[in-house]
Amino acid sequence: MSGKKKEIEDIDPAVVKNYLSRNPDFLIENPELFAVLTPPNRSTDDEIVDFQTLMIEKIKSNLEDLKFSQGHLIDTSRNNLTTQVQVHEAVLSLLEINDISQLGHIVTHDWADNLHIDVIRICFEDENEVGIPSLLEISKLPKGRVDEYLGKDDIIQLRGDVEVSEDIFGPAKSLIKAEALVKLPATDNNPPGILAFGSRDADMFYPGQGTELLRFLGKSFHKCLIQWLKRQN
Repeated sequence: MSGKKKEIEDIDPAVVKNYLSRNPDFLIENPELFAVLTPPNRSTDDEIVDFQTLMIEKIKSNLEDLKFSQGHLIDTSRNNLTTQVQVHEAVLSLLEINDISQLGHIVTHDWADNLHIDVIRICFEDENEVGIPSLLEISKLPKGRVDEYLGKDDIIQLRGDVEVSEDIFGPAKSLIKAEALVKLPATDNNPPGILAFGSRDADMFYPGQGTELLRFLGKSFHKCLIQWLKRQN
């Protein structure tokens, strides 16, 4: 490698000049070289600025910014694809349930591990005409608390760097710094509820973040729960 490097350094500049003279389109065909070449500074002592040099430097800077943006976009796309795969696997795990008693464990434990979420809680309002589903992992909420947290129209709420509710996260309240609350609408089989995702990372959830996958998780769990509740009736 060192011999090759020395060979390159020993190239006669006149040879390079001669080659470029015979190939005037070389830089046009290889524009990436503009990012590494240093253009001559034509500024003079008469306070005349060489705008061509400034423009070339600007182009070089823009190329570097573009490379960074492309790298960030690729990383983001890969992360999103990984998250999609994890969510699909989580939903598919619901199809393997043989008894409703397994549902709560899969969501609060298996989903939390697979999705890298610190805490997942299933909450339903108590004291309604429709009773709370018979799952050991369910947390009871006072009547009306779902609308208090999410409003009557909101289906999902994301908050980062916040103090969460003990009603929802229980003993894990002090751990959680960001939350995603997904509404579980009331039906003939269940009272109003919330599927809550909590993370110790304050930047895990934030307003404006995409919610499609969380909505998909919430709806998948709710539909599966309803199907098992109907079997019990």
